[in-house]
Amino acid sequence: MSNNSLISIKLLNICLKYKFIIFRNVLLVIILVSILSLIMPKTFRSTAVLMPPKSQSDSGLISNKGEISLGSLLTGSTDGSNAIFAILKSRTMAESVINEMNLIEIYGSENLEEAIKTFKKNLIIRDLEEGTISLSILVHTPWLSNDMNNNSARKLSTKIVRYIIIELDRVNKLLQTDEARYQRLFLEKRHNETINNLNKAEEELRLFQHKHNTLDLVEQTKAAINIGAEIQSQILIEEVKLGVLSKTYNSDHPEIVKLEMQIEELDRQLSVLDIGSNQFTDSNDKVFPKYSEVPDLSIELMRLQREVEIQSTLYLYLSERYEASKIQEARDTPTIQVLDDANSPIKRYKPKRKLMVIGYALISMALSIFYVILIDYRQLK
Repeated sequence: MSNNSLISIKLLNICLKYKFIIFRNVLLVIILVSILSLIMPKTFRSTAVLMPPKSQSDSGLISNKGEISLGSLLTGSTDGSNAIFAILKSRTMAESVINEMNLIEIYGSENLEEAIKTFKKNLIIRDLEEGTISLSILVHTPWLSNDMNNNSARKLSTKIVRYIIIELDRVNKLLQTDEARYQRLFLEKRHNETINNLNKAEEELRLFQHKHNTLDLVEQTKAAINIGAEIQSQILIEEVKLGVLSKTYNSDHPEIVKLEMQIEELDRQLSVLDIGSNQFTDSNDKVFPKYSEVPDLSIELMRLQREVEIQSTLYLYLSERYEASKIQEARDTPTIQVLDDANSPIKRYKPKRKLMVIGYALISMALSIFYVILIDYRQLK
């Protein structure tokens, strides 16, 4: 037979030898723990399940549609659950509940600080896997409580949870309103600035088009090139005619004089289109732009038109956001969704009498066995 088997048999013999002592101790502990569990304060727990508000922040500075989005700059990217946890754990929430429910007297606290510590110990907040938030409050009865004390504790736990939900919604709504107000003030300032910038950009574009007669620079340039080509062709034709007549007539012949005058006039018209001179016409009276000025005019016109387009797009966006921020600031809809309302608890949360009796009975049995082993060891000496 092995040593372990011998030891087990010896321990069993000792327990049988002192079974009365072991049984007496265990029975005594069971009776005492049972009595204690009946007279000790009872704890009732009321629970509600909340759905955190959705975050109002935009996904980024540029949306998937390519539109400007300033939501991340205005509202940030804080998660709704974090905001709810912060409000529930705040001192403001604790003081409000304590003052409303007169918990200083109920807790038997000497001052507000002790009541806040007790309240936070009895407040249980959990982030559930489904993305919801569990809010629970524990309320204790006095020693030797009766049915009236139990009912009062049940009602108080439910009342506290429901008040916390109302206060949570109020504080969260106030924070969102303040945030919307700050957004509105910011957007209002930027909206007014954008209106001034847009008016300025439009005026600069108008003055530029008026100064250079650039209603449609591309079409005007094409037309000028076509007209210049026609004039140049006409000049070449007239010069050919003049060369032919010069072989036949004198230089003072009327036909030759007429051709020379026509060529001179065509050269003058060509110079108006920026072929060597601009002295024949005022820049404000020109229908077509000068060839040499076309690249610079195109770049400047493109910049002015781009600035007007940017300011117009920004104006439309800010107008929409500005109106939305005013609506957000003025709305008074609930921000907290209650999935499971706080109901009056039927069964007590603590003490768990069966577990207490079984646990202490096992502990007393283990201590009693150890005690009888010591007694037997001393007797052997």
